[in-house]
Amino acid sequence: MPDKPAATPDGYCNNSKPISGTIRTVNAKNTGPKFFHLHGRRYGACPCGREVSLTDRGNLRRHKQPQE
Repeated sequence: MPDKPAATPDGYCNNSKPISGTIRTVNAKNTGPKFFHLHGRRYGACPCGREVSLTDRGNLRRHKQPQE
């Protein structure tokens, strides 16, 4: 895949910006206290093919590219 972002030598993706239009919020409020860590969590898709949670500034968290 030629449009895949570059990776560091240890396998982490260098991209920090999500693909526009792919940001979604997980609303697990009705699932109860067991899934409290999911409340309001935002996810975005990376061009490398992984869906990653977002930081407070709207950037992707540090993640490894998927294995092929």
